[in-house]
Amino acid sequence: MNPFNPRIVAITAMISVILPTNAGAVGFEILAPHRAVYDLKLDDASERSGIDSVAGRIVYEVTGNECDGMSIRYRFVTNISTGSESYKTDQQTSTFESPDGKEFTFLTKSFVDERPESVVKGTAIRTGEGVKVDISEPEERRLELPSAIFLSTHLVDIIEAGRNGETFLKRDIFDGSDQADEVVASSTVIGKAKTIAKPFDGEDEAAVKPFSGREAWPVTISYFNLGQSNAAESLPVYEASFLLYPDGISRRLVMRYPDYSLIGEITSLEMLPPTPCTKQQ
Repeated sequence: MNPFNPRIVAITAMISVILPTNAGAVGFEILAPHRAVYDLKLDDASERSGIDSVAGRIVYEVTGNECDGMSIRYRFVTNISTGSESYKTDQQTSTFESPDGKEFTFLTKSFVDERPESVVKGTAIRTGEGVKVDISEPEERRLELPSAIFLSTHLVDIIEAGRNGETFLKRDIFDGSDQADEVVASSTVIGKAKTIAKPFDGEDEAAVKPFSGREAWPVTISYFNLGQSNAAESLPVYEASFLLYPDGISRRLVMRYPDYSLIGEITSLEMLPPTPCTKQQ
């Protein structure tokens, strides 16, 4: 969120430098367990895209804690019309990141018109040399990739940067997407925190009630092929903008691809009960 791969919700600051990644605990205690639903619509599409309309939904669930690790379950369903045909895509992803941010497991299943399209499953471990990836499906293989951090650590880094008044963050990320065979570079711009007085068009009033009186940072994350993010002429392969709250919950998603963009508005938000720690910290 693999024609639609938002790396979102993913869905990540010192000015113009790459900060060192955390070696120990990565601050998962600030992330609130929750389940959010976002309704999607087409924002813009070029003639080259061939897309006439898009409607869909994202269901995003975060569970876990700082001593056992964080799990993310993510489902991204779209109904796409190109004028001459219509089809449905369905991506289902589950990930887990260990409490020290060093181990990451991932499983992504993709369907088109309810027919299985692909499956990618594996484990990634951060080492002193980089990221070691063991893929078990669709076929067994081992990869040695450059150094990177994982999804929940990336989110914590963005929140901490916002709290510190920092406006720019660069990170290399492994998220297990696509064929799980690459690290991507990211650049994040963090705006000044602000309070949103009224719901946006398309938002559910009950869903946004927990945001009342709270400040959020306008965030834009741009993803690049690794090694190209500093080139002036390079363009991001994907870009996401959203409002980010200090507990890791997002609203007002805008997902930009080279030939089209989507908007996602929050229509349901359920705060999940905290998970008690089962491991000693």
